[in-house]
Amino acid sequence: MTAAADEGTHRCPAKRCTRQVPDHLLMCGEHWRMVPGPVQRSVNRAYSPGGVRGAGRYSTELMAAQAAAVRLVNQHLERTPPDA
Repeated sequence: MTAAADEGTHRCPAKRCTRQVPDHLLMCGEHWRMVPGPVQRSVNRAYSPGGVRGAGRYSTELMAAQAAAVRLVNQHLERTPPDA
């Protein structure tokens, strides 16, 4: 069994989304594609499994970047009707 197979999941943090995503991902692919490129890059730069690069998995930098990504997606979804 691989490490990925042992990994847990969480619900995508985008409003109205019920998809489960692996713990190493912030959100489902559909909603990640809504995050602007510069914000995606800031999340990826700050995320660092094993602390190899970036600020680290539980760093304030990562939490801030992730919060910005979720906020932008949710702001977009608030302006979009649920069945659009």
